[in-house]
Amino acid sequence: MREPTETQPMQERIVRAAIRVMAQRGVANATTREIAREAGVSEGSLYNHFENKTALFGAAFGQVASGIRSAMEELQAAVGRATVEENLARFAVAAICFYADLLPITGSVLADREVLGWLQRTGRSGSLAQGQAALVGYLEAERERGRLAAEARPPFIAAALLGACQYRAFAALIIGSAGPVRPPGLDIDTDEYARLVVNTLLTSQLP
Repeated sequence: MREPTETQPMQERIVRAAIRVMAQRGVANATTREIAREAGVSEGSLYNHFENKTALFGAAFGQVASGIRSAMEELQAAVGRATVEENLARFAVAAICFYADLLPITGSVLADREVLGWLQRTGRSGSLAQGQAALVGYLEAERERGRLAAEARPPFIAAALLGACQYRAFAALIIGSAGPVRPPGLDIDTDEYARLVVNTLLTSQLP
């Protein structure tokens, strides 16, 4: 059990504990007893903050998605500033971190129809679509300003970039940092990977 942090609000402490337990054990095996132990609170106190276990899991997913939401806001505010390559590389680093947090718990969620249905009904599963929409919107705005080639296709640039980010996070989780062989492209740090992926995608896409 982790030592409680007195300055951390109780609800936030419980949510972060749920994220850790879900990542370690998967959604199906993440019990409220284990989450309470990880948070350093009684099991009954969980229900003072969340209606049920499903609502707690939904809040955990919302917390995981908060990083990518911040990155989306920064990207939309960056239109016309710095360079397109710099802006996309910064967003890609945030996307890789987002997928690294999301992927360990995603598989078990897909197998839990109750949690998946709740996420879909409440719109909490929309971060992936929102992330791509924000990226497409940014690219379209830059194209209108002439900072991206007129023939560029933002939806496909966005899909390729997010796919590369997801692959990086997935491969790092599967291979691990101690793997004897690092595939080409994964033998460099995240910032450099993001920069090179963006540079490759933007080849022939800049005016």
